[in-house]
Amino acid sequence: MQSKTNYALSLFLILPIVFIGYWIDRHESVWLLSCFAISFAGYITLLRSKKCTLKELLVIGILVRLFLLGATPKLSDDYYRFAFDGHLTISGENPYTVLPIEIEERSDFETSLVNKMNSPQYYSVYPPINQIFFSLPSFFSGEDLIIYTLVLRLLIVLFEILMALLLLKLLQFFDKDLQLFALYFLNPLVIVELTGNLHFEGVTMFFFLLSIFFLVTGRNVRSGIVYAIAVGTKLIPLLFLPFFIKRLKRQSIGYFVTVVLMTLILFIPFVDEKLLGNIVSSVDLYFHKFMFNGSLFYVMNIFLHQFTGFEYNLHLLGDFTPFIVLFAVLLMAVLEKNKGWLALFKSVLFSLLIYYSIASIVHPWYVINLMVVALFTNYRFPYVWSALVLLSYVAYKGDGLVMESTALLIVEYVILSVVIGFELIREHRRKVDGPHMVGISTKTLHQ
Repeated sequence: MQSKTNYALSLFLILPIVFIGYWIDRHESVWLLSCFAISFAGYITLLRSKKCTLKELLVIGILVRLFLLGATPKLSDDYYRFAFDGHLTISGENPYTVLPIEIEERSDFETSLVNKMNSPQYYSVYPPINQIFFSLPSFFSGEDLIIYTLVLRLLIVLFEILMALLLLKLLQFFDKDLQLFALYFLNPLVIVELTGNLHFEGVTMFFFLLSIFFLVTGRNVRSGIVYAIAVGTKLIPLLFLPFFIKRLKRQSIGYFVTVVLMTLILFIPFVDEKLLGNIVSSVDLYFHKFMFNGSLFYVMNIFLHQFTGFEYNLHLLGDFTPFIVLFAVLLMAVLEKNKGWLALFKSVLFSLLIYYSIASIVHPWYVINLMVVALFTNYRFPYVWSALVLLSYVAYKGDGLVMESTALLIVEYVILSVVIGFELIREHRRKVDGPHMVGISTKTLHQ
């Protein structure tokens, strides 16, 4: 590093994240938010200094992840379900047809997982590639949850490193500033939620970006296969497919056939007469049973309360919000004027924004999807959101009690809305004023 100051800045980024990973439970709001704020301040200052080389930024990002290898996830209990699904698969059971709570003869290990998971009464909703990830650690760990967590985290860290390298490759291809990769790779939310809490948004977006890289380099079949793998990790990339039609034109038919066939192939090992019904029932629960950190969805719920008299209108709202998202995305795809591949990222970004704006659940790690694609646009509001979304953890009070703060929700979404509005106005002015706009270089505009 060119300055000793950067060593201190690196510690400000790393040490609070390590403290969160090993010692802070999600109901310890003051400690959690304080450490996150310090880490985020170190992150911003380190990036603004611009004195680190690409190699040094990559090393810092890898080191902080390696420091978390021995941590037990404390902000999310999803990994209990991961371990349970993996254990079932290794045992020859189908995780899509087994309700954890209904298994009568369970080992002590299975009983412990069922008692700690947050959804023992629901069928697994995780797609087949996720199931492969869940299963691999079970080969090495047996019924040792600590070893299971370590192996799963190593896999996620591997894909995070691959993501950093792929970002560099794509940023270079699109003639963007290569240091933008660190905006993602060193972000505290990304590190805490992916490496720390073992979520798979980063893996999903890695496969999505890899499919884009294959497309822009003329390898359409390979891209379609990889896109199906992204869908097989998390279903969210299905939302982006309408934006490919204008770009691929006649080739889009063959591309979609490849994606669909490959996705079906991925499900073959889990085929069962109850498979589709069980998956649909679990996905249906997502839209009809849970509320957490929502924005416009909460506003719609308050509005309906005046007419229905019910405090929660999840069932009614859950019936039509998916169709609103689908209609909005299809309309965006039809009205889209710029058919370039770089413009695809802007369309994906705003399709995700629409989706999460009217979603009943917006967990902090969902924001990471927006953060990845935002790197290839002029928009940075997802990174502002990454600093605000941890406020949602204040809702956890311990002993399974969740009480959201209306005031904090207002703070989170008002600030986010202002930033989005500012960036939209700025982009409009850029288009109107052109490359001679005062204070903005031609190179910046092309980005």
